[in-house]
Amino acid sequence: MASQFCRFAALLLSTSALALTAPALAQETPVDEAPIYLEADHVEDIGGGSGYIARGNVRVRQDPRTLLADEIEYHPDQNRVVARGNVIILGQGAFPQYADEVELDSQLAAGVAIGFATMLENDGRMAAAAAIRSDNGSLQLNDAYYTACPLCEDGEGEPTWRLRAREVVQDADDEMIYYRDARLEIGGVPVLYAPVFAHADPSAERHSGFLFPKVGVSSRLGFVYEQPYYWAISPSQDLVIAPRLMTNVNPLLYGEYRKRFWSGFMELEGSYTDEFEIDSDGERYGDRESRWHLFGGGEWAINPDWRWGFGVQRTSDDLQLRRYDFSEEDKDRGAPLNSLNRQLVSQLYLDGRTRNSTGSIVAASYQSLSTNGDDDTIPVLAPVMNYRHVFTAPQGWGRVNADASLAILRRETGTDYERVSAAVDWRTRWVTSPGIVIEPFALVRADHYGFDDLPVTDPLTDPVSDTVSRTLALAGTEVSWPFYRGGDTTDWIVEPVVSFIAASDDSNASRIVNEDSIAIDLDESLLFQPVRAPGHDLWEEGTRVSYGVRTTAMWGQDGRARLFVGQSERLDGTAIFNAASGLTDDTSDYVVAGEIDLAGFTAEVQARVDTETLDTNRLDVSIGYYSDRFSGNVRYLDISDDSSPRNGAARELRGDFELAVTDHWSAIGLVVRDLDREATRQQEIGLRYGDDCSQFDIVYQREDLGISDLGPSESIQFRITLFTLGSFGPD
Repeated sequence: MASQFCRFAALLLSTSALALTAPALAQETPVDEAPIYLEADHVEDIGGGSGYIARGNVRVRQDPRTLLADEIEYHPDQNRVVARGNVIILGQGAFPQYADEVELDSQLAAGVAIGFATMLENDGRMAAAAAIRSDNGSLQLNDAYYTACPLCEDGEGEPTWRLRAREVVQDADDEMIYYRDARLEIGGVPVLYAPVFAHADPSAERHSGFLFPKVGVSSRLGFVYEQPYYWAISPSQDLVIAPRLMTNVNPLLYGEYRKRFWSGFMELEGSYTDEFEIDSDGERYGDRESRWHLFGGGEWAINPDWRWGFGVQRTSDDLQLRRYDFSEEDKDRGAPLNSLNRQLVSQLYLDGRTRNSTGSIVAASYQSLSTNGDDDTIPVLAPVMNYRHVFTAPQGWGRVNADASLAILRRETGTDYERVSAAVDWRTRWVTSPGIVIEPFALVRADHYGFDDLPVTDPLTDPVSDTVSRTLALAGTEVSWPFYRGGDTTDWIVEPVVSFIAASDDSNASRIVNEDSIAIDLDESLLFQPVRAPGHDLWEEGTRVSYGVRTTAMWGQDGRARLFVGQSERLDGTAIFNAASGLTDDTSDYVVAGEIDLAGFTAEVQARVDTETLDTNRLDVSIGYYSDRFSGNVRYLDISDDSSPRNGAARELRGDFELAVTDHWSAIGLVVRDLDREATRQQEIGLRYGDDCSQFDIVYQREDLGISDLGPSESIQFRITLFTLGSFGPD
């Protein structure tokens, strides 16, 4: 009864306060004039109404702040609130603040706390023996630490890492956290010291400052130390400047720039140094000159359907990227052309997509990174254009595509090439009552070519320039009949497939320079295509039939296995693809494709098998296993066809794994083995530690790419990631 009476008295006090301040509330009351509400199991008046002591489940609220404690002394005339025992302050930020004892002003904003702790955004945590809070929300902490690791509730043990300091200031205006006499502790052991240190508040989206350095040891570069600085230039742009110091070679400067526009973005990254060429041991040779690389791109929306953009990939010499451990593969920024193996591409493009049409214009130039490559023989796309419009045919008659394309290729050395094409193709799909699927199709295409600087064998008879026009057509149908059989444990689908195609002859095939259909490799997806050449220049004439069987088994919730076997027969016409395609003979290679997914085990196989000898002309097998403790994948690639355009046979074995030794420690590894040359191209072995707030990697790497001017190299890389603070080590 006494408790209920005290609660009533507190409620009456709150109601009186509300009544006295009602006129001010009607005029958007400032925070320091808002009413204060007090609720507790027991409230005692002290000093003749000049103060109160509240005990038991105490709650004091003045919007937007709330204070919870075991006991509170409230002195309105002194602008003073003292809270003791399990103090919790809500509304000062996104997370509660905790203390053993707190003394605040009457607005619950500024004050002093003993035994203070608080959460921050992105799982940050701060604790201190004492804390002083100012009116603007800034905190000064004495004998304090910061971490993103969970804290032990029983006080036993140490977090994986923390920054401890004599004084820590969380500046609300600058959105920074400043430290004096700071030391980094790993497992409670000090490992680094700094008289002053600062990092962005975890609640800050972007803030200028030093990022964690990156370190490593390499036989080519020596000891490597890179110190990035992040500059938030404006809300829409930023810059990272990262000088890299190396003991074996001259320093290098690396940078990244990003900018957002209202309709798009731009990103650039690059490096610069002034140095000789270097081998795997860091020995200098050749001439000293400026060496650099530049990657980047940008894209802007013209309207909801159309966009334009650019991509740039250039380097000063063929081995610059590999010498300084930069990847030759640039990140995807949405540009339409991807760089090929050991090549870079720079491009300017315009493309669009509407409900019924697509179109693109691309101008591009390539740079070869092969030491024996000649950029003068690589064509410049000046430009390549494609447009397609899709028409819906009458009900039951599928769709009609109208295509137009233009390609202009220019070379410093070699043949210049021009082509303009227009095509119309039709395809539909009918399903008969027994379940037979019939897909008829047809295509008509016209091409016009122009060639300059053709290779000349006989100057008296061979033309230097030539123009060719041709009209091509084909028609055919694909028929499949899937059979389904359900079972108690396993469901089966068996689907025979056959297609027949008749194509017109190409009397001008010998006059056309093949630029866009050089490489072709027969697989399941290509076997039934009406046009199996990837571009326009080659035309597969005559009649042919393709056939195969797809078999699929499904069980449980995720169990699945699939197998396909197929082949193609040329009934008339001549072979047009190279000997490594699998389509040279009238009877093609067998195509085999399969996959299985069973209880964490996965396997995939793609193969081409010779019809006479049953030798595998191509074999690509990938096997993987994934569980809570182990994940690994092994891939075997065998292109042993003697007719392959590669330099001899190619057999490669690649494997990687991660094995969890304990809940936090795991072993990681990678190996790439060239079986023909009996050389290990790449190998990595290392240890990884990971928990809720950090990740530590130490990795040994050895690389031997078979490039004589570069040679093999060895390195040890360290990478430390402290969540909310950043990474320490190479990318």
